[in-house]
Amino acid sequence: MSKFPEYSNYDALGLAELVRNGDVLSVDLLAEAKDRLDKINSRFNAVTYQSDTLSNALLDALNKESVFCGVPFLVKDLMLPFKDIPLSNGTKAMQSYIPSENSVMANQLNASGLITFGKTSTSELGTSSLTKTTAFGETLNPWDSSKNAGGSSGGSSVVVATRVVPMAYSSDGGGSIRLPASYCGIFGLKPSQGINQYEDMSKAWGGAVVSHVSTISVRDSAAYLDFVAGNISNNYSIKNPNQGSYLHSLYREDQKLKIGLITEAPTKTPVDPECIKAAEVAAKACESLGHHVISAKWNFDGRELMRAFLTVVMYYTHKDVNNIASLLGISEKQLDIELNTKFMSMAGSGISQEKLDQSLNIWKKATQKIAELYQQFDVILTPTVATPPLPSNALDPSSIEKLLMKVLVVTGLGKKAVNEKSLEMVIDKSLYSMPFTPIANITGQPAMSVPLHWDKNNLPHGTQFMANIGEERILFMLAHQLEQAYPWVDKIPNEMNF
Repeated sequence: MSKFPEYSNYDALGLAELVRNGDVLSVDLLAEAKDRLDKINSRFNAVTYQSDTLSNALLDALNKESVFCGVPFLVKDLMLPFKDIPLSNGTKAMQSYIPSENSVMANQLNASGLITFGKTSTSELGTSSLTKTTAFGETLNPWDSSKNAGGSSGGSSVVVATRVVPMAYSSDGGGSIRLPASYCGIFGLKPSQGINQYEDMSKAWGGAVVSHVSTISVRDSAAYLDFVAGNISNNYSIKNPNQGSYLHSLYREDQKLKIGLITEAPTKTPVDPECIKAAEVAAKACESLGHHVISAKWNFDGRELMRAFLTVVMYYTHKDVNNIASLLGISEKQLDIELNTKFMSMAGSGISQEKLDQSLNIWKKATQKIAELYQQFDVILTPTVATPPLPSNALDPSSIEKLLMKVLVVTGLGKKAVNEKSLEMVIDKSLYSMPFTPIANITGQPAMSVPLHWDKNNLPHGTQFMANIGEERILFMLAHQLEQAYPWVDKIPNEMNF
């Protein structure tokens, strides 16, 4: 029997207020979340580890004044060490690795009032846009279990979409919050680089990676950003937020925006008509709110930029693999990691510092070009992704490709695999579903996926909105307006009947 059947009616801030006022017990909220997880996890495989020890300790130490007081929470199993909790990074190699200390970010989460009780699934080292690993299997989409949830924050997106928790920790290096948010029909923001005071990801993928949360409500996302930006203080008010806070920006109703609509992929690869339709639906929604939408075009070479992006990702994947081997005290050859990861690591090992610097310089030039677009527009609107939700095997290499990768890894010839021709092939083979999202990671600007369109098969298609660096407040204002006018809170997968 449900401990709290009205659970889905509240976002994280709403649940925290109930606990703070004594209207519901935090232990009952946790029991409700665990019960919901039990009902969905065997079907969608979203959570890889649960910890009663951690959640019970957090309940015992709960501060009733904390902003997220008593809210059940799940965290992505990638790059976030919690003491005595396994940290696999989606790999078999690290399945038994248990950190001996909390990270600074884990300490902050533990002090926030959030009741963390488990880890969500991710692709191996976060490198794939689908969540499927040899270590834990595939994470399925709650709107259609023949499809994947997307990646790499697939598990976090599923537990939010199915209302196990109202928000979950995620990270994004090329679209890993926004892509699964689009596939799962939830809200997903990637903040600007450098806002989070408690988690330094500046060395991850050349500074492309940031963390945040996957949510249903816009205000939860804003309040969490206030939390990690250090804006939370004793006088932080949910009902009457301080003017400088991100939460306050939701209520700036007077600003009319100039929005540039771009539906062509910067890589010139195909975009599914339903994804284009989602962007057009969002454009009309923005116009209905009084904003001005104008067709626009990319002003940079998208394929050159994606080649540079892949070069940087491969370089840092080699660094990650090397660090894991050192941490475990074994050689890279002994690591139990997937063939794709082995190949990316070997390819990355052949990338010189000069080649890395050239690629990062291409990032810099693209950032300057995109900044010019923001002299014309407040916001850029695109499809979040270029495909509907994909099956889990959509990005699998063919038998011949597997054989070739094995040969290149065994012989060491993979060190010479990174060239313009090979990168062009990867763009068409592996990045065709996500030509839009990496732009914000490369430039450091904020971007969000907003769930405004479901197709005739009841599959969600998100729309991406990007703003200039540091302009999260514009995005939150617009997202809140859209949320009020075209609410998605009641859009829950049909099978979810708690």
